[in-house]
Amino acid sequence: MILVGGQFATLGGQSSTNLGRLNPDGSLDASFQPGTGTSYPDTVYSLGVQADGKILVGGWFTRLGGQSRTNLGRLSADGSIDSSFNPGAGTGSPSGNQGVVFCLAVQADGKILVGGTFGTLGGQARSSIGRLNPDGSLDTSFHPGANGPVYSLTVQADQKILVGGYFFTLGGMTRNYIGRLNSDGSLDLSFNPGADDVVNSLAVQADGKILVAGRFTKLGGQNRNYIARLNADGSVDPSFNPGTDGAVWSLAVQADGKVLAGGAFTTLGGQSRSRIGRLNNTGPATQSLTFDTATITWLRGGTAPEVWRTTFDSSTNGVDWTALGAGVRIAGGWQLSGLTLPNAGTIRARGFVTGGQYNGSSWYVETQTQIPPKLTVVGLGPGGFRFAFPSVGGVSYVTEFCGDLAASAWTILEQRTGRGGLETVEDPSPGPSRRFYRVVTP
Repeated sequence: MILVGGQFATLGGQSSTNLGRLNPDGSLDASFQPGTGTSYPDTVYSLGVQADGKILVGGWFTRLGGQSRTNLGRLSADGSIDSSFNPGAGTGSPSGNQGVVFCLAVQADGKILVGGTFGTLGGQARSSIGRLNPDGSLDTSFHPGANGPVYSLTVQADQKILVGGYFFTLGGMTRNYIGRLNSDGSLDLSFNPGADDVVNSLAVQADGKILVAGRFTKLGGQNRNYIARLNADGSVDPSFNPGTDGAVWSLAVQADGKVLAGGAFTTLGGQSRSRIGRLNNTGPATQSLTFDTATITWLRGGTAPEVWRTTFDSSTNGVDWTALGAGVRIAGGWQLSGLTLPNAGTIRARGFVTGGQYNGSSWYVETQTQIPPKLTVVGLGPGGFRFAFPSVGGVSYVTEFCGDLAASAWTILEQRTGRGGLETVEDPSPGPSRRFYRVVTP
């Protein structure tokens, strides 16, 4: 399903006010009709989906799902209003705007970061940035404050919080348009690249590097036209300098590390691109998904997009999936332990990503791997030594052998496509010495 927010009266050719949901084929999901109201200029700027499937909605509106909500609300997965969640984001910000919520970010612990132009959040003073507990109550321990609009929020792997917008102070100290907070809301004193104009969008790579987009022409004291990349310490990455001739409003990193950009430009990377384009990255996006009979490990690195949470599932037929649980962050990736899985099947890993204008969009990246088949000795047959393993139909399997595990020199015995069920393999010439066998999927 695809959630869509903005400022519109119709979606998919049918009435849908500022918020709707599409089926995977692009047709309108007619069962989802929360709406934000009917009067201009009601607008949905940001959407966030929590781990429990509930939908956070931020923007400039006074009603959501037929009930009073001030610029911030939450829906159940079916589109009905969550009556227990009503913090509100009110007026009184330094910018003098109407309490708009521009950006939302959900932390791994379920807490909700909120950025915009508001002066109150959850009924208490908060200047353009605040944090809510999962139940919608204000996190009173988090109170950094910014002296202007916060347009972009994203959470790093170490739980530090990147902040972009149109401000000059953050956490009580000078920060021009971009800054970073520690997880408790205190200012990260080590990070101060500074820009000379607005930062609209931020995206983090798995290697910790930070993509930055906006209206700036300088970042970290160096010339960068509207798009740039920082190293994790806040220094400018000299290897990334595509440039555009106009502001970049939106960034997104694909699973393969390529960078999507949207904005008010006509050139990107020195070539003609009208308002949207894609950049090759400067290095590869790396990942590996493995299972060792009890633990799934998903390592992610390079220019792959950073994810804020992961889920793992298994299937014996590739169609019906069983949820295994959420991943736990480890160095370089995610892990889920204590599993007992079938002897054959597929493991699926999904990581959830944020990006886009105001970092108000989210999606997931996915990869799969086969459960290593467990071998069963059948014994000697008329043609040689035989063993069996469970297979999944349509999956390719390679049977290999070696005489010394320490040498790791494996020789292919045969290749086949699984038919589903038990597969029998025969080694016609096992020889007098010992052999080790394994079955792998390419």
